[in-house]
Amino acid sequence: MKKLQRKLLAGQMAAAVGAMVGMGTGLAHAQAPVETAAAPAAPKAALQSVVVTAQRRAENPQEVPISVTAITAETLGDRNITDLSQMEGMSPGFTFGRSGADARPAMRGVRTDNVAINGDTTIGFFVDGIYKSRAQQALANFVDIDRVEIQRGPQGTLYGRNTFGGNISLVTNAPELNKTHASVSVLVGNFDRLRVEGMYNVPLGETMAARLVIADERADGYVKNDFNPGADLFDQDLTYGRISLLFKPNKDFEATLRADWTKQDANGAAAFGYKQAGTYYDPASCQQLFNATLGYFNPRPGNRDGVSDCVRTAGAGNGTGANAVGSGADLGVPIHKPGDAWHYDADYQSFMKLRDKSASLDMTWRFDKVALKSITGYADFEVERTADSDMSASTIAIDFQRTTAETFSQELQIQSVGDGPFEYVAGYYYFNDKLRGTFINQQLPRTIRSGALANPLSLPQASAGTFDDPYATTESNAFYAQGSWKATEQLKLTLGARRTVDKKDFRFANANSVLPLGANGQPDGNLITIDTASPPRSAFGSAGVSNCVPARGPGFYCDPNNPSVLWGATYDEEEFSKTTMRAAADYKLSKANLLYASYSTGFRSGGFNSGQTNEAVRTFLPEEVKAIELGSKNRFLDNTLQVNLAAFFNRYDNLQEQRQTPVGGTTISSVFNATEAESKGLEVEWQWKASPALSFGGGISFLDAKYTSWKDVALPYGTSILVADASATSPTVMDGVTVAPIGQRRVFAPGYDCGVLPGTGGAGQPPVAFGCDLSGKRVPYSPRIQGSVFGSYEFSLPNGGYLTPMAVVTFSDGYYGQPYNAKLERQPGYAKTDFKLNWEINDRWSALLYVDNAFDKQTINRFVWGGGGGLQVSAAAPRTFGLRVNFQSF
Repeated sequence: MKKLQRKLLAGQMAAAVGAMVGMGTGLAHAQAPVETAAAPAAPKAALQSVVVTAQRRAENPQEVPISVTAITAETLGDRNITDLSQMEGMSPGFTFGRSGADARPAMRGVRTDNVAINGDTTIGFFVDGIYKSRAQQALANFVDIDRVEIQRGPQGTLYGRNTFGGNISLVTNAPELNKTHASVSVLVGNFDRLRVEGMYNVPLGETMAARLVIADERADGYVKNDFNPGADLFDQDLTYGRISLLFKPNKDFEATLRADWTKQDANGAAAFGYKQAGTYYDPASCQQLFNATLGYFNPRPGNRDGVSDCVRTAGAGNGTGANAVGSGADLGVPIHKPGDAWHYDADYQSFMKLRDKSASLDMTWRFDKVALKSITGYADFEVERTADSDMSASTIAIDFQRTTAETFSQELQIQSVGDGPFEYVAGYYYFNDKLRGTFINQQLPRTIRSGALANPLSLPQASAGTFDDPYATTESNAFYAQGSWKATEQLKLTLGARRTVDKKDFRFANANSVLPLGANGQPDGNLITIDTASPPRSAFGSAGVSNCVPARGPGFYCDPNNPSVLWGATYDEEEFSKTTMRAAADYKLSKANLLYASYSTGFRSGGFNSGQTNEAVRTFLPEEVKAIELGSKNRFLDNTLQVNLAAFFNRYDNLQEQRQTPVGGTTISSVFNATEAESKGLEVEWQWKASPALSFGGGISFLDAKYTSWKDVALPYGTSILVADASATSPTVMDGVTVAPIGQRRVFAPGYDCGVLPGTGGAGQPPVAFGCDLSGKRVPYSPRIQGSVFGSYEFSLPNGGYLTPMAVVTFSDGYYGQPYNAKLERQPGYAKTDFKLNWEINDRWSALLYVDNAFDKQTINRFVWGGGGGLQVSAAAPRTFGLRVNFQSF
């Protein structure tokens, strides 16, 4: 039935697009005689130039003193790239990861970790100059795209908003005046994939034009659920549309209005798309101890099958009773197919529902010496998704997430026009973002299904559910200016600055105000479900006011009839401001050879942690970067060889790190500041047109990114344990604090320098706690060596067409997925190979046969420690292959 529905859909889409193409062709015929399809243009003998807007004006990237990679529509088509998840290897130093619907790109030692509403993106994502505030929006479809620009390093002057690590900028094709044409593309592939795209451009008189773009894609999931086949992950049910209107009454004014919408359903990647990978434990005492012995167990809370997975040879704790030598410990349920992230077992049927509607208006007025520009953007985004909380065939709990964003931005800009010795751009930017990020964990009566049991085990619900309903608002104002002065014909100097002021509000509520009361007169958290109603506005209280007894801090609000029961809180507004700048000098050795040096700074706003009564951890600070870059951009051999190099050094302060905190049967993420980190490296990009038919290219990044000072960090779990030790006849004291009593010995996580956290364990201080020194550890998702190479050859065919085979190899020497750098967190080095075969039949018809990840190499692109001390992972796609056929009319 499912395949029949797809076939019907394919027929409907083909008919609709065919009609559209026919209409376009008919209109074209009305304007010009019928022509037969001509042979495609012969391959060119030199490299072609593209245009980038890295400095907010159209420029040749070879003349811009910034590390920027421009991927053209032709390249995207030749490699069959349809979204950001396929972009790894397209730019040196760019790594892509994801969890569920969340995009997590990384560059130069900066990665996207926190995707909740209490944080901002680390790498800015822009579509036609409009900043997108949610990581989920960065997985927008590449449909009728002119180019993608990847700008590496902080872009804190001209782009500003959360461009701490760099920018990813999508530029769509604008409508074209006086030209009627259309195109259609149909792709079929493995995992029962069917993708249809269509474009129709039509003039509306002499001064207006419209462009309509549609796409529809259906596919089965590539992460297979061996317990519940209907719940495969990373399937696709996508519908996308965009309409653009261009109005250009004269050469001095033009306006482009765009509106687009995205709808995604099915399972998608659920809330997270994770599989359990394993945990660590101490085999002597059978306690969880980080980085000790690897066990392939699912340790999520409540997921216990009663089977002893470990027998103690050293007593745990005091070594008596259930902790005595010879006693057993249930570490969890055995993991289904450990090491295989493309197969999992989960009983729950998850879902993902994503809706994204946006509009923008871009207006430009040109005068003799200046141009004025207005860029207005609006987005209404919502995604709801669920997941099997225990990530197993057991029935224990369900997770639900809802993220909504209503975003408005307005930018006003003035820039110079012409080729004078002084160029400038200046502007004002306003941004308003209203966010909601509901998280619900629903606990269920348990059915434990385990490979160690002959029959399922029925148990009561393990704990109460969790409900967190935060709202956040950001209002940002920024002024910026950058100017370049051509001191000589060879030397150009650039200086710019930006002043940003972010004002943030934050409030949250739990479910206590809407839950029924239990026998004890308290709200019954056991009744929390994914359909629990949202708390009323009154549950959030007011900033600076509290009625709670005992006191919980300003802004916390409790049940008026029972002031010990927390309902929610409204934090005080916080303001985060910073002036960022850029200074650069570039020198032309010749028309085709450029040297440059730059110094730039960037920052990312601080924010709030939900539910924190401790004011010290209620907010986290902005993070800052200082970056130095030396580069060279070159064309050689009669414009057939391009070699670009960039050496950089980045110094980071107060990096925002994410920690999963156990809450009931699940975990809630919180953000805290690391102290210092740095990254330094070298990036090389090259292209060589060896002949009109033969092309080579690629890029490579050498990166050293590490934490230079980060002490007293609690590990995800098991920083230390107590074991029985009869030889310990006196207490163990560290830094004046007793860490183990008589008869016990404290064991720290092996491989780490750990000790007492300052301010704990002493007289009048909180109970003793322990942390470790992570100084010198590598920053996650920062391979030392990463890059890609490609080669292609265009064969001329007797009928005038061309056949072009291409091979692309993407490689990495591996990286860690968490800052603790434990072995289980490491993705080993790898190489992936893609094969493409393009057939240009004529200037209207073409076809592409592709095989991506041809040798089926599994790579993990997301690692996170979850509740119970288990590592959760998500893998990139396995081998995919298919055929795409394209038609365009002129």
